[in-house]
Amino acid sequence: MNVKDFILHRRFGHGLFILGAFMLLIVLVVIAPLSSGKSMAFGVSDIVSLTNQARDQMGLPNLTTSSALMNAAQMKAEDMAKQHYFAHTAPDGTVAWDYFKKVSYAYSSAGENLAITNEDAQAVINGWLNSPAHRDNLLSDVYTDLGIGMASYGDYDGHKNTFVIVAFYGKSAAIQNSAAATSPAGTNVAFLPSFTNMPPALLVSVAACFMLIGGVIELKHIKQLHQSHKIA
Repeated sequence: MNVKDFILHRRFGHGLFILGAFMLLIVLVVIAPLSSGKSMAFGVSDIVSLTNQARDQMGLPNLTTSSALMNAAQMKAEDMAKQHYFAHTAPDGTVAWDYFKKVSYAYSSAGENLAITNEDAQAVINGWLNSPAHRDNLLSDVYTDLGIGMASYGDYDGHKNTFVIVAFYGKSAAIQNSAAATSPAGTNVAFLPSFTNMPPALLVSVAACFMLIGGVIELKHIKQLHQSHKIA
């Protein structure tokens, strides 16, 4: 075996095998746990709790969950998932305030925040707090009631296992009779790094292919070395 062939087999065989083994380790230790634990690792109660924690830090009173707003927010979330859109206005023109009417929640002030994510509840709250319009709704001293809805959305813009989250904020008209302007905040998106969204099985397959190719090259290298020694 000449020096060039030796270096070629050595580099590619070892390199591919080590790369495959490294990828497999990353998938098993990092990617798989993230994939199995994401999205459904939180629920509406976590969003409610973190919302009020953020308000506590600003010295604001907690929002009280309203059964009417909870139902309204859930209907909006399920409609977005069913029709596969992510916006304040549905394809048929339905807006947040139509859901308020459906559950007979008469408001003097109302607001809406949206998010779509495959991360966790804290990522949703952080996204809202980092967006001026969302932050204004979440930390408003006008609202007293809160409703949260969640629904499985599936794939969104190349991201897997996403969920839509709807937050409806309100102040009952019974508390204040003069109507105030409503606040539909701009949509918010938070995702895991795209690499972690790849199916673990696909990554395992790629890693296995690298290891297999590297192993074949290594075996060929060993065989050629053995033949060279026999000739010598």
